[in-house]
Amino acid sequence: MRIGWIGAGIMGKPMVRHLHHHGHEVHVYARHPEKVQDLKEEGIFIQKDIPALVSHVDVIGTMVGFPQDVREVYAQLFKVLRPGMTCIDFTTSDPELTIELSKAGAEKQIQILDAPVTGGDVGAQNGTLTILVGGQKEAFESMMPIFSAFGQEIHYCGKAGSGQKVKIANQIMIANTLQGICEAFSYCQGQGLDPALVIECLQHGAAGSRQLSLLGEKMIQKDYAPGFYIKHFVKDLKIALHQDQVKLAGVEHVIQEYLDLIDQGYGEKGTQALIQAFQSNH
Repeated sequence: MRIGWIGAGIMGKPMVRHLHHHGHEVHVYARHPEKVQDLKEEGIFIQKDIPALVSHVDVIGTMVGFPQDVREVYAQLFKVLRPGMTCIDFTTSDPELTIELSKAGAEKQIQILDAPVTGGDVGAQNGTLTILVGGQKEAFESMMPIFSAFGQEIHYCGKAGSGQKVKIANQIMIANTLQGICEAFSYCQGQGLDPALVIECLQHGAAGSRQLSLLGEKMIQKDYAPGFYIKHFVKDLKIALHQDQVKLAGVEHVIQEYLDLIDQGYGEKGTQALIQAFQSNH
């Protein structure tokens, strides 16, 4: 397939590489071309702007930061997309915006799929992401060669916006899990226990989780290098709190700790840095 891509960051860049390695013709547009020079050296095409990108491809994939970025990118895309094209937004974004874009695309005979992913930078690098897709089922099925290039678990979630809603549920669970790990580690330290021993003993039991196995050790080592930025996690949690159907008490608590971390300059650190706020505040 001829695929255009916008957003080659921590997650997007390895996803692009997987597409290329699976034999797809991949074209990338980046606002800062120097950041994708390595992709060019690997045989991936770099285009100077969005119109040039669209002119070379049949499908567009986007993986940008915030809902406002999504809105701005698609405002530009809609000016140059051709009827019959498909766009897949892999960004975790606002379900309401996704539905809005899907309707706007339908008016132009363009399919828009929301396909947020989970698995972090490790999943992107290993090609083992979970992909949560909303939109027309026929479009979902036709895009399977793209999803299978970097996805291990690929789920059709329903109509437009459904993929985003399932992803937000995922983020709610992760937020509360990270909070629980931080509390457990603090308890262990207060009891004279080594948190590393706790990981060893508990990670394969009922309390085990990918967050404990992957991020617990990083918490202990104070390794806050980002696999997933705090600033993006806060964005996701704000989307969760934007709905008013249910009270998300756990999210309300955790997001305040993350906002405090951002004020301290931790916005571009990984989500495991929550332990730092916890130790400071408890």
